[in-house]
Amino acid sequence: MGEPERSEYSLTFVRETMGNGVWTIQRTVPKTEREAGNNIVWRRGLIGILATNHQIYEECVDLIYGSSTFVLDVAYDSIKFRYRWLLPSNLTPSRSYSFLDHFSQRNLLRIKKYIINVEHVDSYTGMIKYNCGGHGLSAGIRHQVQNLVDLLSVVPCLHRIYIHLTDGAISRVRFASGRVHRVQDEKNCATAQTVLDPFLRLYGARKARVTGVTPDYAKSLEGQMTSTR
Repeated sequence: MGEPERSEYSLTFVRETMGNGVWTIQRTVPKTEREAGNNIVWRRGLIGILATNHQIYEECVDLIYGSSTFVLDVAYDSIKFRYRWLLPSNLTPSRSYSFLDHFSQRNLLRIKKYIINVEHVDSYTGMIKYNCGGHGLSAGIRHQVQNLVDLLSVVPCLHRIYIHLTDGAISRVRFASGRVHRVQDEKNCATAQTVLDPFLRLYGARKARVTGVTPDYAKSLEGQMTSTR
């Protein structure tokens, strides 16, 4: 039957109202379960035909950008395009590029399929990773989302958009004692999804899916993005 799946558990302090809280044991969710788009792998090929003439170039580039799914990771300080490609050895290395800077504006408007991971962390982790917490942390993430929405709102036709709100605080540091500590704020969990509010500006997408948020918020956001003006 093979070895059972290895799971790592952490000691987590869940802060409640009036400063009280309780220590609980929670399973550490693997990175592959927290993020969407890990199954998107690019296959490299020869693109010399693009230099044949202008018409062939335009048709091929429209096909490459318009039919491929682009995976983006949005954090407090960046919007990254996750490029993962297949090697002859069947290995799949990956690299990240600044999405809005790496591609030309013309090619950005050709992209029609997106998987977008928006990372939100609690104030404790935010101070460690970005030296920012509280309302400023959420405002910074929302600003990056707004920058992305500014682009998506002028794309001629969005075919599919999948948005997943991830908990970046799950990336923990193991202390010398062997325990892994994490501070989780219930209020932060309830308000974290508001960083996706800029997506309410989008409309006209053929298919939309939102996960990592409350069912009511997901339904509202999906309905707005697939609605017509």
